[in-house]
Amino acid sequence: MTVSPTVLAIIVAVAALLVACWFGAGVILYPPRMSRNDVYPEQFGLRYEKVSFKSADGVELRGWFLPSPHGPSERRTILMCHGWGDNKGDLLKFTHYLNEKAGFNLFYFDFRSHGESGGEITTMGFYEIRDFAAAIDYLRREKPAYLERLGVFGLSMGAAVAAMALPEHPEAKAVVLESPFTTYRRVVRQYGWIHHHVPYWPLVWIALLFLKIRVGEPRVDEYSPLNFIKRIAPRPLLMIGGGDDRLMLESDVRELFDAAGDPKQLWIIPGATHGKCHETGGLEYETRIAGFFSRNL
Repeated sequence: MTVSPTVLAIIVAVAALLVACWFGAGVILYPPRMSRNDVYPEQFGLRYEKVSFKSADGVELRGWFLPSPHGPSERRTILMCHGWGDNKGDLLKFTHYLNEKAGFNLFYFDFRSHGESGGEITTMGFYEIRDFAAAIDYLRREKPAYLERLGVFGLSMGAAVAAMALPEHPEAKAVVLESPFTTYRRVVRQYGWIHHHVPYWPLVWIALLFLKIRVGEPRVDEYSPLNFIKRIAPRPLLMIGGGDDRLMLESDVRELFDAAGDPKQLWIIPGATHGKCHETGGLEYETRIAGFFSRNL
């Protein structure tokens, strides 16, 4: 049977579209711009302990525990959660002031498939909630005294994961969420448009279908902070967003903030782009976050 040129062209176009969508799902699972492991606490003259622990599904996670310069009598501890494609060193670069200046114990770790941790894929929530739980379990098992006055700081994906995980972890007494995404589908749509000019329909929509197949979990794109944020209350929440953030839009951050329960505070930093709130906010950024944790831990 002879296939007409028109039919052949349609077949080729559909095949190309499906291949592109399969690749798009891979961009989510395998971040294309992974940060290198080139930032360590000793570069800032900070004492630390290397730690490792396993997630519930056996993935080995690696981290650092930075003890307070005030000594073991200081029990206030902050669990630090980095963003997608980043690692604990990237977060350390602009948050180490919480240790050396504000005196908190800091517990950094790499989510699966990031930094020095094991694992092959990242899901921006579904598996990472397990990693968050494993970090809490590590403290409970190895450093229980430091779990008594625990805070959480999350950036971007780390903020989203924290928002989704915290309802199951009452150990955390206060949380700072910087630039969290609102829903899974929305952030994938915005990333696809910003970086690749890919429209949601049909490309991103099909990519999300392939994502479910590749992860083997039909609910993977239902893990959205908007579905969990209300259950953080009544623990204090400080939410931070960038006024010029194109990925986590100010309107998205405000929507998530409005869905959260009290007590809560919102700070939108004018002119800040994604991941640059500290750079733009400067000393006020450090003062606000350190003060928030000092008051609530």
